[in-house]
Amino acid sequence: MKLYLEKMLNKKINLVHFIGIGGVSMSGIALILMNKGVAIAGSDMETSSYTQKLVEKGAKVYIGHNEMNITQNCDLVIYTAAINKNNPEMLKAKELNIPLMERSDFLGALTKDFEQTIAVSGVHGKTTTSSIITSLLYNGNLDPTVTIGGSLDLIGGNYRIGNSEYFVTEACEYVDSFLKSHHKIGVILNIELDHTDYFKNLDQMKESFHNFAKILPSDGLLIAYGDSKVVRDIIKDLKCTVATFGFKNENQWQALNIIYDNLGKPEFDVYNSGSFFGHLKLNIPGEHNILNTLASIICANHLGVSNHIIDETLTSFVGAHRRFEFRGEVNDIIVFEDFAHHPTELKVTIQACTNYKYNKLWIVFQPHTYSRTSSFFDEFVNSFKGVDFVIINDVYSAREINSYNVHVEDLVKAVHDRLGIPSIYISDFKDIVKYLIDNTVKGDFVLVAGAGNINKVAFDFVDALKEKFNDNDSWDKFIALNK
Repeated sequence: MKLYLEKMLNKKINLVHFIGIGGVSMSGIALILMNKGVAIAGSDMETSSYTQKLVEKGAKVYIGHNEMNITQNCDLVIYTAAINKNNPEMLKAKELNIPLMERSDFLGALTKDFEQTIAVSGVHGKTTTSSIITSLLYNGNLDPTVTIGGSLDLIGGNYRIGNSEYFVTEACEYVDSFLKSHHKIGVILNIELDHTDYFKNLDQMKESFHNFAKILPSDGLLIAYGDSKVVRDIIKDLKCTVATFGFKNENQWQALNIIYDNLGKPEFDVYNSGSFFGHLKLNIPGEHNILNTLASIICANHLGVSNHIIDETLTSFVGAHRRFEFRGEVNDIIVFEDFAHHPTELKVTIQACTNYKYNKLWIVFQPHTYSRTSSFFDEFVNSFKGVDFVIINDVYSAREINSYNVHVEDLVKAVHDRLGIPSIYISDFKDIVKYLIDNTVKGDFVLVAGAGNINKVAFDFVDALKEKFNDNDSWDKFIALNK
């Protein structure tokens, strides 16, 4: 990888600076570079587990963006699509004539250093599917290099350095980032309108995914969700082999005879071209995870992973962090968190909650980006059906300003008026925790959902519950400290 990057830039690379180094993808590729002997520096707006890990590994991490963070001896600056063109570090790099590279361009260059890059795309399910594929290849002794959008216990985080031709990565459709990839195996899990600050309509998204599929060489493999007409529309006229998966008979790979346990975890039969492949019992809930698993099986089978390893791996797989992850149970109050930030994701995650027995179902939701909240306002409202109480936090703006005239208070009112569900807006995380402490009772289920930093509420709420029910004096101190 380092050799290709040096060839691309026609210079030796000793020090790379990352603007937005705390991002899950950025931190992963920074660590991969460090493993290749490149010195790493970078900046982000706040500390996180990812920045802490980078510091532990020897990276220089600055909190806050400042032109002084860029030094003359820097050989390359990598930035995310969310970074404004007037960012002081970007301006300083230009002043010093230091090459700048957007994250997707760098990741595209990275994929060229592997004979077997596996790029997992789709609006939903990329991290879970990438994690399953990683687990299958790791347990199958294929020794993959990995960068994924979440933390996987098997590899100790969001990246892994392997010594083989295999590279597993998520292929993000935002601003057509995934079109920079050079993959041998591509996965399309689903296609649905999203990122409406870039994609104006579904047709534009279909064209992008079609171009992603066309990157595959003639000896490549595209794994595609065949139950979706939208997906089927874009997998025609490709030079590579196409393997479809789903529940319908026209797919090459099918899941049949599905049953669920009382927590929504499925077991089912897998068929390949009408022939029985195997029976599986998953440790992760929901119909969507059957589909994520099918796509992963096709990839592993294609690469020669044995049926025994496939069965053993999938039976024990418990998911990546922040994907319907159990956070704790105190006084019979159950707390989960999830990365759901699109109405479809929110809907299936809420459905997963209903597999549990509870008194009331509480949802704490942090909308992600103004454009998504505005474009899918009605869909977000409807996704809360079946919930007993909704708490909505501020929009996690990420890269945007509110030019969409969308307000959380309007979403709260719509949930209450249209669905008759009690709904409130609370801005401060500490106030959310206090409200939950004051109002939840034994037997309630609390889901904290969103792609931003709202997951902190899940941790803090569990800690507060432990304080409340284990030591009343400590609980009083907790309240006093957080006023």
